[in-house]
Formats: sequence, structure tokens, C-alpha cells
Amino acid sequence: MVSIAKNAFLKYAAKLLILYLVLDYGTTIFIGITAPGGYYVEWLDKYFNYVSWLRNLILSCSKYLMHLLGYDTYLASPILIRIKHGAGVQLVYSCLGYGVLSFWIAFVVVNQAKLSFKLKWLFGGLAVIIFSNILRVCILLIALQKRLYKPFSIDHHTFYNIVAYLIVIAMMFIFLKQLKKQQATLSSP
Repeated sequence: MVSIAKNAFLKYAAKLLILYLVLDYGTTIFIGITAPGGYYVEWLDKYFNYVSWLRNLILSCSKYLMHLLGYDTYLASPILIRIKHGAGVQLVYSCLGYGVLSFWIAFVVVNQAKLSFKLKWLFGGLAVIIFSNILRVCILLIALQKRLYKPFSIDHHTFYNIVAYLIVIAMMFIFLKQLKKQQATLSSP
């Protein structure tokens, strides 16, 4: 019995890892072919550049949230948000959080559940992760503007990754608890 459970877990872990790597490295490759220079695929860049859409979403929402907080901000370039006459934050590829997003997608997809359950958790989790990145950009802008020090002397990428993965772990626990409830309801007469 232990061998069957171990085999099932190894299968699950392999699926999770493979899907995560496909999504994460696939996005890295996608970035490479949608950036001018080298091997460039213009129609992908022009019509299907989800990485650019993600960056625009994060920066536009950060600009709106900063406005709600009373800061006059503007997008100085497609990758730079700036407080008028003040600090700015560049959202480069490594800041987009596509690794965390890839992991969340892989985790939800490899679990056995109803499609509606998966879709709810997939999009809800993506929204939470993206919102946390929007908050990070806003907090970083304000901290730079007010010349605040970094927490625990950790650079903001590392600090955000820790926070983001803690959020993902919490969502995983809640997801698995809800999934167990759903499966118990389906198996009961």
C-alpha cells in the first residue's frame, strides 16, 4: 500500500515539476522571441505578447493605486513607473513574477478536481499573486520616495519572492483543504 501511495506522489510531483518548467522556461523563451534582436517573431510580439500585457497590467494598476494613495505618478516608459518629480521603479522581466505565476498554474492544473473548481482557484490565485506584485511596486515607489530602508537588509526581489511564495503556500493549503471537502462531497452517497 505504501508503494502505491509513493508511486502516486512521485507521479504527481513529476507532473507538477514538468508543467512548472514548461511554463517558466517557456515564458523565458517567449520573452526571447518577442524582444527585437536575435530571433524575433514580430507577430507574436504584436498580437500575443502576454508578458507585455502582464507588465502593463501591473504598472497601470500600480499607477491607479498610487493615485488613490494621493501620489501623482506616470508611466515614463513601458517598463518604468515614476512619481512626478520623484522616485521611479523599473519593472524588468525578473520583476514580473512569472515564476510564481507558473508554479501556481502548474499546481492547480495537476490536481484532480472539477473544471469549475480549478478555474475558480486558478484565476483567483493569479489575481492574488498579481495584486501582491502591484502592492510591491507601490510600496517600493513610496519607500524610494521617502528614502526608507529595506526590511532585514534584503533586496526587494528576494523579499518579494519570500512573501509571494508564502502567499502561494497559504493558498495551496486552502486549495487542498477545499479540494478534500469537494472530493468527500462527491464520494458520499
